[in-house]
Amino acid sequence: MTTAPRLMRFPQERVLEDAAFGQGIVPTRLYALLLPVWQVEIRADVTEGEDFFLIDRFLERGLRHCALHTVDQLATFFALDHALVAQAVRFLTAIGHVREESGGRLSLTPLGQRSVDDDIRYVVTRQDRRKLYFEALSCAPLTRGHYDEEVVTLLSGDELARVTKADHYPRFAPITVTSGFDRSALERLKDRKDRARFNLPVALDALDALEETVVFLPVYLVRGRKGLLVYGQADAGSAHDPELSELCTRSPELISALDNEETGEEADERVLRSARRWLREQGLDSVAPEQDEDGIWSVSLPPSAFGEKGIPVSRIGSYRMAGSRFFRVWCPEETPRKLALLDRLDQRMGSRQQITRQEAEELVARLALQLRLEAPDLSRLRSGAEKTGLSGLEARLARLVDERT
Repeated sequence: MTTAPRLMRFPQERVLEDAAFGQGIVPTRLYALLLPVWQVEIRADVTEGEDFFLIDRFLERGLRHCALHTVDQLATFFALDHALVAQAVRFLTAIGHVREESGGRLSLTPLGQRSVDDDIRYVVTRQDRRKLYFEALSCAPLTRGHYDEEVVTLLSGDELARVTKADHYPRFAPITVTSGFDRSALERLKDRKDRARFNLPVALDALDALEETVVFLPVYLVRGRKGLLVYGQADAGSAHDPELSELCTRSPELISALDNEETGEEADERVLRSARRWLREQGLDSVAPEQDEDGIWSVSLPPSAFGEKGIPVSRIGSYRMAGSRFFRVWCPEETPRKLALLDRLDQRMGSRQQITRQEAEELVARLALQLRLEAPDLSRLRSGAEKTGLSGLEARLARLVDERT
């Protein structure tokens, strides 16, 4: 079982930065939530699509288009060993693609014909049992990424109790389910055209729901002045989840619960207490938190506050959490912010095995926006990395600059 702080493999601050400087919203709150999910065990006749084995594809095309009807004819036409063809025909008969009539005459079943026409080997499993996941606020299906058990944690029972009773941050709050599972959601699955995105097979027939259980999905929800964004485990925080974001936006129960969480005055006082405590810990009692034009609280520090013996320069422009609110660490002087850009770029590029020139330029543009700087070109950044002793960053930037020359 994963403990509460490790439910999400990325920090809340990264989510805020993406929302503010990647998606262009002004964040006002960040909530650590447990979204309710219906885990529905079903039994159905399932049709899956697979790639053809090479020989199987040729044999079925021969039966479909070349007027070949026996093992001998197939073996002769394709210059294959008779025993090999006979074995392949037995397999295709077993999966319902081929039928053998009197006198050894072979023909394709409707399933086989459809497979040849679509160039997909369809396989039907009778009375297959599997689990499907639906977001419980509206009974909409979850996308394929949420089925990866190595990445996504769905909580229930003792696991849920341990997370909700944790006394450390972030504290994940469960959202209550107010209604039962809508079984018509299963029927609506049959009409979806984008089935692969939702981990659905080609077809579900004779479908029956056996059991419905509520489990909980950890997410970060960023609320802005206009709209909200949801970040889940499936994409490791690299991007918000558009489906979950839309579903949560259209959930009046969730919006109401967030509205009632705390008043503006209570939230501001919590941020101020947190900011003042942090400033005391840094020996900066003389600095007072201020509210920026965008409504975000910040602490504006002199260049002397940063460095090897002070606050890491990479903290400039970053957020620090205070409950569901936060404040920003800032420096009005441009030089420390330029150093912060280099330091952050070194961290981000160093964590990637490969990065293209376009990706690097996009990353620079986002960091420059966050630090209120003009985005420098890669050549200037390479020079800056050399002067500040960031040899690894200099080498990576040199390779990208050389790509264009």
